[in-house]
Amino acid sequence: MAVLTPGHLLLLIGLCCTLVQASYPLKILGLFPHPGVSHFHFFHPIMRGLAEKGHDVTVISYFPDKSPPAHYKDLPLTGDIMTNSVDLQVLQQRQNFDVVIMEQFNSDCMTAVAHQLKAPFIALSSCAMLPWHYYRMGMPIETSTVPEFVKGQSVTMMFADRLSNWFIFHSMRLLYDYYNTPIIDAMVRQKFGHDLPSVSELSKETSMYFVNQHFSLSGVKPLPPSVIEVGGIHIQKAKPLDTELQKFIDNAEHGVVFISWGSMISADTLPPAKRDAIVRAVKRLKQRVIWKWENTTLEHKPDNLYISKWLPQRDILCHPNVKVFMSHAGLMGSSEAAYCGIPVVATPMYGDQFMNAAAIHNRGMGVVLKYDDITENTVLLSIRVVLKKQYMDNAKAVSHSYRHRPQSALETAIYWVEYVAKTQGAPLLKGNAVYLSRFAYYSLDIYLFIGFIIFISVVSWSFVCSRLCSRRPKTLAKQKSN
Repeated sequence: MAVLTPGHLLLLIGLCCTLVQASYPLKILGLFPHPGVSHFHFFHPIMRGLAEKGHDVTVISYFPDKSPPAHYKDLPLTGDIMTNSVDLQVLQQRQNFDVVIMEQFNSDCMTAVAHQLKAPFIALSSCAMLPWHYYRMGMPIETSTVPEFVKGQSVTMMFADRLSNWFIFHSMRLLYDYYNTPIIDAMVRQKFGHDLPSVSELSKETSMYFVNQHFSLSGVKPLPPSVIEVGGIHIQKAKPLDTELQKFIDNAEHGVVFISWGSMISADTLPPAKRDAIVRAVKRLKQRVIWKWENTTLEHKPDNLYISKWLPQRDILCHPNVKVFMSHAGLMGSSEAAYCGIPVVATPMYGDQFMNAAAIHNRGMGVVLKYDDITENTVLLSIRVVLKKQYMDNAKAVSHSYRHRPQSALETAIYWVEYVAKTQGAPLLKGNAVYLSRFAYYSLDIYLFIGFIIFISVVSWSFVCSRLCSRRPKTLAKQKSN
């Protein structure tokens, strides 16, 4: 019998290390054809984090990395040639990818690309899950507690709210299934052949779903293990503020109010009446105010107001002197307010901002000021309301939950990407509910069967009772005649 010497042991360890190192770097493809930069702010940290960990990452998007790390490769999209770009740069080369990461938003085109590449894929959503995303992940549609993203409701709904939520939820899903999906099928079959399965079937092969939410802000939802909340993944470590801005905040005796309506809404396009109303309200505050104002000048600017075309939002919000965030309730800004524990005056404009504003209000960390209601007095009143201690206490409670997780959002995402790649699609995480019809999923067939049995029983007993009752008078009549 051969004896294992120390030399043999070292050789085996060396071989194992070599094999592990050789198999470790994954080849990952990112497909992000949506031209909205706010969406990409959620995707980019994941792709960059994977590259920084040593994986070979290829990203197709409209937003190439200005200083890409090693192993990060951009294939930029321009104009309307997205489909051809994917064709020429990925499919014709027939590269073998361990996993594909894609956005699933208003189209399932990219599932056809992953199907052609024969790679497992992970879906990302930069907002709440949309009505057509639930079935593919085997999730129940609980319209009584899960608000539809454009409805502007929180998880707490009265009867009328639940009724409208149910109607909008299912209407949008049916429109997507019977209007959008056939159009997408025609497009991808023109590219990849008419034998390609429908994208509605391909989407059921989604291995995992990363959603840009966290229960501490958006509320609790019934999520399967294949749906992972990674809200706040874009939030980076604090960076030093500009000297002038740092001094302005540090010397604010009564605190600071920060006004920013994100990258998609320019404050300098406000109608003069609303702009002047905000300026007059700011002048009446004892707090200092910082306003993201996309111009070099502002008429009638008061002394307590600091304006700038660009501001480091996360670093300002987490400064201890900042007391209120006046925002459009975009998900990125709302996530940063939750992370930093800052009360919010939310003025939603479009999309999921209404739902985010409702979540902020439901958690007791802010109020909603409608755009049409913006006046000098309403702005002043809203700010003074959220300056109350209860709003700051609630915001800090949300912040504690938002920050304290077993892993950071980025570490969680990277772990599960590696898991999906190394298990070739994480088959053990896929529930059988994905392949059930909704009729069977909600046990409607069982209810119908039980209802049928009850109906037959009632009819049978009614028939028996009627027969017995019809015989009884005849018996009594015979007795009387006798």
